[in-house]
Order: sequence, then structure tokens, then C-alpha cells
Amino acid sequence: MTSNVAEQPVICVFCGAQTGEPPDYMAAARALALELHKSNAKLIYGGGTKGLMGEVAKTLVSLSGPSAVHGFIPKALIAYYPDANASRADEAEDGKQPERWVSADAPLKDHLGPSPLGSQYGKLTVVENMHERKRKMAEQVFAGGPGSGFVALPGGYGTLEEIAEITTWNQLGIHDKGIVLLNVDGFWDGLVGWIRTAARQKFVAEANKEILVECNKVDEVMGALKAYKPSSGRLSLSWNLK
Repeated sequence: MTSNVAEQPVICVFCGAQTGEPPDYMAAARALALELHKSNAKLIYGGGTKGLMGEVAKTLVSLSGPSAVHGFIPKALIAYYPDANASRADEAEDGKQPERWVSADAPLKDHLGPSPLGSQYGKLTVVENMHERKRKMAEQVFAGGPGSGFVALPGGYGTLEEIAEITTWNQLGIHDKGIVLLNVDGFWDGLVGWIRTAARQKFVAEANKEILVECNKVDEVMGALKAYKPSSGRLSLSWNLK
């Protein structure tokens, strides 16, 4: 499947590096990857190989190829993935070994050498810290075509922090991309309830309740992102994103 890169939707998925207890979570990760494939979308994610994070990346690579997935990971977290010790020898269609490593800025690549994680999980950029990771992931989405945005599968503290920050950025006028909570088996019910309470108690503007869109089914996600309309309650501020 080919498309104009400028028109390609770019979807950043926030999710856990664990599988979670019910198998429904892993099934949702695979199903989301299939929806991304159907939409010819590019996946941006946290670069890990475990849990939901690894599953959505690996599944999309199997469907769309390594170029459809780009991970961003702080170099301190590489040691967390034991399968990073062995490189893969997969070959691309042209017979050359695929290069997973994509340099953020050349000095870091030169310092750490080639990525040992192989092409099974797509391309990888290793960055210095968590802040740089989130910034670069967001920049990929901001530069994407129509329907680009952010999706949260179930996850832990990191996933919650990422979805809260990107929602705050939307409220502040830093971006206008869609943000979807994929509420698998009611995982995000507590957060959805908190948003309603915060709006009722006047901590969140009524219009801004809709910044974060809830989807209960995987096949609703891409449609929700394509139909996303920025909230009328967002701040109109001028930000220097360089």
C-alpha cells in the first residue's frame, strides 16, 4: 500500500510495557495495529518490545513493514529490554539488512552504535531523556496528515502521565490533534469519571471535556480521529515549538 507521505496519518500510541491481566488488552493492541494498517497510518510509540507497547508495534510491522513504525526511547530504558542483547538479521526486499536505528541527532547514534533491537518492532530513535522522547513523538504527530493524533491503550503511571500532558497541550493551544482513550473493558472509566467531576466542579471548562474522546471499540478509533474537532474552550496562545 502506498500513499503520499504528507497525507499519511501519524498516530502516537501511549500504552503499557506490561500485558495486563485480561487477554483482552493484548487483543486490543493487535486489533488497533490492524486498524492502523487499514488506514495506512504510521505508528509512533515508546520504542519498547514488551507488553502492549511491543505488541502493537510488532503487529503493525508484520502487516505494513518496518517503515510503518517508529519508536522513541531514552537510552536509560534500553537495559530494561532483555531481548535487546541479540540483533536480528532480517532482510528487506532489496536484500539489505534493515536499519532500525534512526538518529535523533547524530552524536547520540555515534555514541551508542547501531540499535540491537532489530527490525521486528520498526525503526528506533534513542534519545537522552523522557522529555526529549515525548517532544519528538509529538512532533511526528503534528507533522502528520489528516486524521493524525494520539491514542491511549491501557497502561500504568507513564501512560497516564503521557495522555494527561498531551491533553494539557491541546487545552493550551499547543496543538489541535485528536486524542482518544481506547477504553478497553472499562479500563479508563476512572479517568472518564474524573474529567466529568473536574468539569462539574469548574476545574475544567465544560467545552474542554471533549478534548479527550472516549472510544469503547477499536474500530471507532480512526473515525474518531478523522472527525475530531478542536474544543471551543481551548486557549489561543502563541507557542514557539522550535
